Amino acid sequence: MSDQQRITQLEEQIAEIKARLPKHSPSPTMLIQLDEMEEELAELCHRLDGVQTSAPGGGGAGWTTRAAGKT
Repeated sequence: MSDQQRITQLEEQIAEIKARLPKHSPSPTMLIQLDEMEEELAELCHRLDGVQTSAPGGGGAGWTTRAAGKT
């Protein structure tokens, strides 16, 4: 699975978990799972940004990710 495919998969799973989270007293398991997925997503986005911005002549122009701004 490519990094971009994994990013898409993580974004979908994060959205699912957030939709299922109760407004009061969410389970610690769900919060841990959500945190782990968000960390993996941030790492993948950071890695892709690094690869894209280091491309010769590209400079990362026009490169965007849905999770832009996450570090």
